[in-house]
Amino acid sequence: MKIPIESIEVKEEVRIRQDPGDLASLENSIRKVGLLNSVVIDEDNRLIAGYRRLSACRNLGWKEIEANVIEFGSDELKMLDAEVDENLFRKDFTREEIESIEKRRQEIIRKLRGNIFQKFWRWLQSLFKHDKREEGGDKKEEIKDFEFTEIENDREPNRGGENIRTIEGHEAG
Repeated sequence: MKIPIESIEVKEEVRIRQDPGDLASLENSIRKVGLLNSVVIDEDNRLIAGYRRLSACRNLGWKEIEANVIEFGSDELKMLDAEVDENLFRKDFTREEIESIEKRRQEIIRKLRGNIFQKFWRWLQSLFKHDKREEGGDKKEEIKDFEFTEIENDREPNRGGENIRTIEGHEAG
């Protein structure tokens, strides 16, 4: 459930982690992909786990945050165990896993960029962009789609008498 960030009580005197450390990379991640894991609060809106996430979201100017509410019934030992367990019982990526992540990232980037023909096609399309503001308009209009069409050459056939491929541009509708 989403709750207002300002309604979450952080009891600094009982928290194990006092210093959230450098939050820049966490803030960038949250900005890019969103908050992946909710903070954990008790039934009285006291923060149990997620101090760095809460701090990062606060720094980003968020007013609300996703929170899991767990009833601890004021069981201080259970609250302490929850905070510790979240940070202690996790596994960092191995060196091999990090290398695999980077390899996969590069494959995805190459796929998104396309092959040489797709790059050329995007460049060719960019040549046909038209700025309507020059004509008193207020929007950029661009030719977004082209069709490959086969036509018969009426004058003289090319080698082998094949059809000639031409490109006809039209505005996407």
